[in-house]
Amino acid sequence: MARDPPLLASPTPSLRSPATVTIGHVQLRDVIICPRERGIVNYVQSRSIIEHNLLEPDKPPRSIANLVFLPNTLASLPVPGTDHTLLAAGGQDAEIYLSLLGPESQSVWQFNTHLEGSINNSILLTSLSLTDSYESSVEPRMAVSNNDRVVMFFDVPVRSRPSTISQVGAVRFNVPPSISPDGRTLLSVGDSSKVYLHRLTGGAHVTAAPIATLTLPPTSNPFSSPALVASFSTAFSADGSKYAVASQEGAVAVWDVRSTRPLRVFHTDKTRGCARANSSTTWLSEDPQEWSHRKSRGPGWSARNVKFGGRPGRELMLFTEHTSLIHVIDARTFETEEILHMPAFPAPTPARTTRSRYGAPPPAWPPASASASAQRQRIIMRTLEDTFRIAAAAGPGTSSGDDADAGDVLVIPPLGDRAVEREVRRVLGHHGVPSRFRIEEEPEEMQAPVYGHVRSHGHGHGHGRRRRLHTRGYSPEDSEEEVEECPPPSRDNADPTANASEERNLAGACFDPSGAYIYVASDAGVAEWGVRGAEKRWWGGGAWER
Repeated sequence: MARDPPLLASPTPSLRSPATVTIGHVQLRDVIICPRERGIVNYVQSRSIIEHNLLEPDKPPRSIANLVFLPNTLASLPVPGTDHTLLAAGGQDAEIYLSLLGPESQSVWQFNTHLEGSINNSILLTSLSLTDSYESSVEPRMAVSNNDRVVMFFDVPVRSRPSTISQVGAVRFNVPPSISPDGRTLLSVGDSSKVYLHRLTGGAHVTAAPIATLTLPPTSNPFSSPALVASFSTAFSADGSKYAVASQEGAVAVWDVRSTRPLRVFHTDKTRGCARANSSTTWLSEDPQEWSHRKSRGPGWSARNVKFGGRPGRELMLFTEHTSLIHVIDARTFETEEILHMPAFPAPTPARTTRSRYGAPPPAWPPASASASAQRQRIIMRTLEDTFRIAAAAGPGTSSGDDADAGDVLVIPPLGDRAVEREVRRVLGHHGVPSRFRIEEEPEEMQAPVYGHVRSHGHGHGHGRRRRLHTRGYSPEDSEEEVEECPPPSRDNADPTANASEERNLAGACFDPSGAYIYVASDAGVAEWGVRGAEKRWWGGGAWER
């Protein structure tokens, strides 16, 4: 049986560049767009919107908009009949920023306002009527999903500098929604397992009539919790015949508009990361507030951002997980799926949206000679020995009574918090001091979760069966089962996460306007992948297109 051809030109990025991308909200991760042409992307960096040309690595990124708030969602729209682009951003306190950009991203006008309500979950800009009526405004329309359980519709007067924007309708829900209309149908999801479909009607004033309320299929998630039941991203296919919903529980469901049952459901791997100390799933809290305040890592396997795109006759769907992984799927058959791993970026240091619980890193020491560096290390180690009442491990050729030299290793007792231990080790490493932590036996109920395979003895299984151990206080159910840690990474391992040394927070994904390239942002950089056949030209709209 012939294999389907690959979806991408290569699993290796065609372009990548370090970038400081700010994730303003731990669950809202849609802050990168490619509004005009291949290689030129916009993303959020603190309170600015940055333009970054990946095709010109020597050209530094530049700010095209400075805001008075931290955006957590971005959107753009080519204004029909012009060479201008409408840009929109939404913030944590219902702030809205609009800007009309010229051909070189020069601002023609800017507009700021503050809507009623709280967090703007998503913004959609469209030139479609949003209704069946011919009475609709000729101006672009903006739909804003707000955490106060409402979607508001506005006309945006692009032909002159706006002094205000007019609200032309609203739809209220039982949950805070995220939205994705196809022109006449409003698809919305929120902090529940429900999926809402509304028919948009009216002209100068938009109204909505319920069509159906669907339910996301249950996911085989051993970490299921009411706090995880939520969705934050939706998308329609180009022809409006299919739509997808990305769930925080680690699933993406695809429906045909003619059916109430999902056409296909894609699940993320809830066991990835294994026992690595930096695993995104280690010590997962059920409370998203703790993810925001860095008391716990968010679920790395949550599906955060889903998009449709691709070339003519070769439509793709992609979705990103909370960390590291990007799924690319053939949207014609939904039978072929390729999983990519976000590359690492050495610099710059990723921006953080909240202050670290351990404070800022210590300032770097000034350059010093080798002897001065060794002297500094001895001072640090002696200070820590006095603080912890411990002795540094003796180096080769020294006795325990000798002064510690630069080759010694400082052994620190358990501090009761692994995150604190990692931070202490980072600070010591910053000053060039090697260290290790003394490991002591803990009661079983206090031990950290183990990720890997469980081999059962005497139960008639020929192969080890997978056991997912994750939540706090979880312990093996069968005392005869032997827990086996994940094997070390192998070059021959097909698992795309096998060679990953750390998890990378993903900030969003998008296609370029032609659908020939995919862009994914982490908080440390942006990567581009080419769709297979991107180098070819296609005939469409009476002209050759690339």
